[in-house]
Amino acid sequence: MNSIPYEKGCEMWRFLFIAFLLAHGAIHLAMWIPQPKADAPFDAGRSWLLGNQRLFALILAVAIAVVLIAAGVGLWAHADWWRAAAIVGLTGSLGLMILFFQTWFVPIETVNAALIVSLLWLQWPSATMVGA
Repeated sequence: MNSIPYEKGCEMWRFLFIAFLLAHGAIHLAMWIPQPKADAPFDAGRSWLLGNQRLFALILAVAIAVVLIAAGVGLWAHADWWRAAAIVGLTGSLGLMILFFQTWFVPIETVNAALIVSLLWLQWPSATMVGA
């Protein structure tokens, strides 16, 4: 674990990234664990490609949630691996939401794609921005 000094005023960015990763993982659990109600706007366990695959979607969602939450905890702990975990979790999230596509997922799919590009190619946020 490596603690890198922050740029001045970047504590808020660090907090926001940690909160986003933790919340994103929790939202995956909240979307896929409960049984959908009859009047729900969509069924997250129904794939346009695979049909009704609730158990498969649930297993993937829980695994992705664990990785996203681990990335948030890793960033909080100043672990060097948080970025790799975040990329894996965000890529898994994007893939899951494409495989089980619902129009409701479009905004977060856009955010996932933007963050993957930012983390992989733009190297944003920088280590000095978030302390790891």
